[in-house]
Order: sequence, then C-alpha cells, then structure tokens
Amino acid sequence: MIEEKGYGKINLALQIVKRRDDGYHDIDTVFQSIALCDTIRIREAGAFTMTCSEPSLPCDRTNLAYKAYEALLPYRRGPAGVAIHIDKHIPIAAGLAGGSTDCAAVLRGLNRLWDLGLSRRVLCRIGAAIGADVPFCLCGGTMRGSGIGDVLQPLPTLPPWQVIIIHPQAVVRTPKAYSLFDAGTAIGAVDVNAVEAAVRNGSFFGLIRAMGNTFESLIMPCVPLVKECLAVLSRAGLQPRMAGSGPTVFALIPPELPARQIFDRLSLQPGSMEMYMSSLVGGDYD
Repeated sequence: MIEEKGYGKINLALQIVKRRDDGYHDIDTVFQSIALCDTIRIREAGAFTMTCSEPSLPCDRTNLAYKAYEALLPYRRGPAGVAIHIDKHIPIAAGLAGGSTDCAAVLRGLNRLWDLGLSRRVLCRIGAAIGADVPFCLCGGTMRGSGIGDVLQPLPTLPPWQVIIIHPQAVVRTPKAYSLFDAGTAIGAVDVNAVEAAVRNGSFFGLIRAMGNTFESLIMPCVPLVKECLAVLSRAGLQPRMAGSGPTVFALIPPELPARQIFDRLSLQPGSMEMYMSSLVGGDYD
C-alpha cells in the first residue's frame, strides 16, 4: 500500500491580472503549503474503487483525484485495478486546494505504486491539464505562481510559523468568484513583489504588512460570513487574509506570541464556523 499526504495551501498574495481569451484568468500569487492535510491510501485491487471518509464528497469523475487516476492509465502497462481511499481533513470548497492536493497525491502515489518513473516535471504537466493548482500541490512549499497559477518559481522555505484557519459554513465556487471580477467589480492592488521580498528576507512582519488578496473585496459583499471570520481574527490582534477565492480565512501568528493560547481564546459563532490550528510547511522541488 502507498500512502501520500495531500497538504493544503494558502495564498500569501493573490492578484488577479486579467481575463484571458480562453476564459481563464492570469494571476500573480505566492502559494504556501500548510500542515493541514488529507491522507490518501492506494493499494492494488481487482478493480478500480475510490472511497472517502467525507460522505458528501463525490467519488466519481467530478473528483480531481479520480481524474488523476484516469490521466495515468495510458502510462500503465498491466492490471490497473486500485483502491483509493481519501481520509479527508481539509474542508471542501474552502479555497485551500483540497481537491487539487488530493489529485496531486494520487498522481504521486500511482507513480510510485506502478513504478512509472515519471519525473516531477511530467507529473506537473499532466496535473496542469486537470487543475491549475495541481502543479503547485505536487511540489509544495513556497512558490510564486503566474499564468493561471501553473507557472511556478520556487522561493526560500519559510519557518514553520503557526497559522489559525477559520472556515465558515459557506461555499464559494471559483468560477463565481472570477465572474465578479469579469463584471468589472473594483479590486485593490496587491504588491506581490513586496510579498516575495519578505519571503526571501524571512521577514515575518514584512510579510504581514505586504500580504493581500484581491478576491477579498469581491467575495465579502456576497458572503457575509467571510467578513465575520476576518473580524474574529482581527479582534485577537491578528491581520487575517482570505485563502484563495475563499471563503476560508487565515492569520499567521507572530513567533513570539503563544499561538495555542490565542487559538483557544477565539470565540466563534456556534455551527457557522470551524477553526483549525496549523503551520507552514516546506516542499519538494526535485
């Protein structure tokens, strides 16, 4: 049996650049892996099956992990029956790349299980055809992303700073989020270069000052819970941001502060929010 971790991600910076002629959008972003992860287990079986610990997650061709299996079938010589199980911990449709990271884990896992010998570069090319975030999830760590998020530049590994994540009971579909941009809704600029500079300098407070996400101003008017989650973290003296296209929000904890105590003191709306304690993690760029 092969076991792979599918680590979630946050965006330390995210700027929508423009809508492309093919309907996709160019972005400028800094991706960051977090320790919050799913566990994917793959074993040989008489036929293909996929199961998940979260009953609400479809295990059919709409699932990116299912698409990863199908994408590697042409490379397999011999029996292709496998049983894939996703032990789900990353919230669904949360802006944390839960689907993309499961996809990446299946690509890595099947590459090992079937001894395909595919390079990381080839896996990224295959993954990019499935989802824009999959190449980053294959590599992880800290990276600047451009294009639709699939053109990646590795950045220095950040310390394992603690991060608090709040996921509201709301769903934001990425196409809907981009449609707000296409409608001409005003958004603020994000200085992605300043975020990269702070990462390269290892400057926590420089990073906090520079972080931004242009999706925030698009999503908050449509999903009031996002604003409430940001307020919860702000009241604790933190400087939160939204992850990806939302609705999840996060805040990095200054290294000198007691992260667990801050986490334990936060007060959430019962039944409307879930909270996680995590940390930044490095990646593998081979």
